[in-house]
Amino acid sequence: MTDHYHGDPPTLEECAVTIWQMQSFLHGELTEEEADEIRQHLMECEMCLESYDSETLITAMIRRCYQTNQEPSTELRARVARLHIEL
Repeated sequence: MTDHYHGDPPTLEECAVTIWQMQSFLHGELTEEEADEIRQHLMECEMCLESYDSETLITAMIRRCYQTNQEPSTELRARVARLHIEL
């Protein structure tokens, strides 16, 4: 793959900061200025962009596993109804 830098390539220190802040970035916990710096770095650094893609996929999978807005099953509703009647 070809790197597309607009000046000097990112330094290891910049990559370390980006990776360190990745979860905060994914969860919208950074200031807009910090988020812009991460976005700019991701546009210039293939390695960090690949890490971002992986983290995004993992985060989506975790969210899907722990969704709290799912409807209770018919079986669970019936069990709760029976409990309510017995009380």
